[in-house]
Amino acid sequence: MSQALPPGSAGGPCRPVPSGPGAERWEDRERATLMETLGMRVVRRDAHHTVVTMPVDRALQVVGILHGGASAALIETAASVAAREAAPEGLVPVGAELQVSHLRPVSQGTVRAVTQPLHVGRRTTVYEVRVTDVSEHLVARGTLRSLYVPHP
Repeated sequence: MSQALPPGSAGGPCRPVPSGPGAERWEDRERATLMETLGMRVVRRDAHHTVVTMPVDRALQVVGILHGGASAALIETAASVAAREAAPEGLVPVGAELQVSHLRPVSQGTVRAVTQPLHVGRRTTVYEVRVTDVSEHLVARGTLRSLYVPHP
């Protein structure tokens, strides 16, 4: 199901940060962040369908399963990447509300977060994110509502 994006949205592959000539790419800005700490990797970067993976062994809790906070960070990251791709020129998304349901424990391998836009407007977005394990079992699901603000 394809949803029309607001006027001025990129809607395509990764684009430079809107800050003038020689601007860094989003991939460059993602280094030395929580994404790198948890080993997250953007596999597909698109306003309609973003995919982010994360190794489980980098984010275990004391009983040996994926930490719920890491799942939440993965969900917020995937939705934020998608929302950046949909952002009208000069604006960036900031998370306003995150809802996460943890559905199945996972203790090894890689988890994969896939986004789907529920609402993409000029001022807000809502993305649903499904997190699955290597066997395609649903591990967690969540939604992120973001607000667009001027790029600092």
